Amino acid sequence: MSEYNYNIKIDKAVNKYGYIKGQIDNYAWYALVHKEEMEFGINPKDLSKGSGRITRLCLYKEHTDFLGNPHLPSLHTKRYIFANYQRDWSVFNRNYYDMVKELITYLERRYSLHVVK
Repeated sequence: MSEYNYNIKIDKAVNKYGYIKGQIDNYAWYALVHKEEMEFGINPKDLSKGSGRITRLCLYKEHTDFLGNPHLPSLHTKRYIFANYQRDWSVFNRNYYDMVKELITYLERRYSLHVVK
């Protein structure tokens, strides 16, 4: 049984650090994860700006509509952002606190593992 409350998936098999994207339940996310903790990263204990491996995180959902003339339709995509961190929080909807906390915990654990030979 999983210890996580949300279904977290990574889009591409990324075993190294860097830009990572995926889904958590019905939401999309991307993050920048570093090998070492950074002084301006997200503190995984309380999500404050502090020491952490994640320096960029965005949790969002996209909605696509077809607009305009039915003979010449145009595609319109709207992105709803629920959390956005880039060296500090610019958007943080508190209704998503638990989801963001779990995603950060997952990424911190996954990318702190070291392979021993």
